[in-house]
Amino acid sequence: MGDTPFSEKLELVLKVFSMSRAQLASALAVDKSLVGRWVSGAVNPSAHNMANLTRFVAARQTGFTMLDWDHEMDGFAAIFGAHRPGHAAPASEGYDGLPLPVMDQIRAATAARAADVECFFKTTRPSQAWPGRYLHDQGMVRLEPTGLLEIRMGVRETAYRGWLMPMNGQFYCVATDGASGAMIFAVFSNTPPGKLQRLDGIMVGRIEGVMPGIGASAIVLDRIGDLSGDREADDRRYREHLGRDPLAPEGSVPEEVVATLSRDYGPTELAKGGEWLLNIPFHRSLSRSIAPPERPNGNGRAASDGPPHQRQDVV
Repeated sequence: MGDTPFSEKLELVLKVFSMSRAQLASALAVDKSLVGRWVSGAVNPSAHNMANLTRFVAARQTGFTMLDWDHEMDGFAAIFGAHRPGHAAPASEGYDGLPLPVMDQIRAATAARAADVECFFKTTRPSQAWPGRYLHDQGMVRLEPTGLLEIRMGVRETAYRGWLMPMNGQFYCVATDGASGAMIFAVFSNTPPGKLQRLDGIMVGRIEGVMPGIGASAIVLDRIGDLSGDREADDRRYREHLGRDPLAPEGSVPEEVVATLSRDYGPTELAKGGEWLLNIPFHRSLSRSIAPPERPNGNGRAASDGPPHQRQDVV
C-alpha cells in the first residue's frame, strides 16, 4: 500500500463520507473496536475485511478498486477530490486551510518557535469517567509544509488532529476527531524562547455520556521526547504511544500539576477571597522551557537572549 500507512487512508475515507467508526463497523458487520484498531494503525484489515471495505468504498466512489489503496496519500486523496490531511490545497483554489485574518502573524510566530515546540508529549487532565483520577493523552507536534504546527493527540482509538498556533503570548489549539466529528479547543500559556518542556492551559470540549454536554478543565502538556525528523518513523512512534494505558496511576501525578488541575473556583471561592473564573494567571503558570544557550557579547562576556526575568529553566 505504498509508504503511507493504511490508517491515514482509512481516516480520510471516514472524513470524506462523514462517517463514524461505529457506522463503518456496522456497515461491514465487524466490531467497532476492530475499526478503531485499523484507524489507530494497530492492525491492518484481513484480506476478507479489505475486500468488503473496498466494495463499500466503491459503492460510494465510482471506479474505486483494490489497487487504489496502493496510492501514496496525495494520489489517494485526489481520488475523492480531497487533500492530504495537514497540507494546504493548491494556491489556485484560494484555500488557506485556516481562513483567519491573522494567518500571516501566526505563520511568522510559528516560524520563530517551531524548532522549540516540535516534540512528542503527554497531557495530564481530569478524567470524566473516573472522578478524582487523571488521564494522559499521547501526542505529537510537528511543523507542516503549510507553515503551521500540526498537533495530534488522543487516547487509544480516539485521536484528534488540528493546529497549535502561537499568537499574542499564548498557544491556541483547535483539533477534531475525524471519525466522530468531535472537536476540542484549548489555550495554553506560552513560554520564553527555548526548548519547550511544559505548557499549561484550559481545554473545552464535548462531554460524552447519555446526556452529552460541554466541559472545560485545566490541562498540562509535558514534553516526553524529540522528533527524529523521519516522518514515517515519527508517525509510527506516535501510534505506538496511543496504545498506552491512559489512566494515570494513583499518586503518580506531581503535586504542582494536581494543584493546577484541581483548583476550586466560583461564587463560594470568590467569597473566601479565591477565584471567580477558571483561569491560569501568568504568575502561577507551570509553562516552562529550557533557556537557549548564552552567546558571547562584544566584550567577550556571555550574553543571554533576554533579561533573567524572561527566562524559565526546567526544574
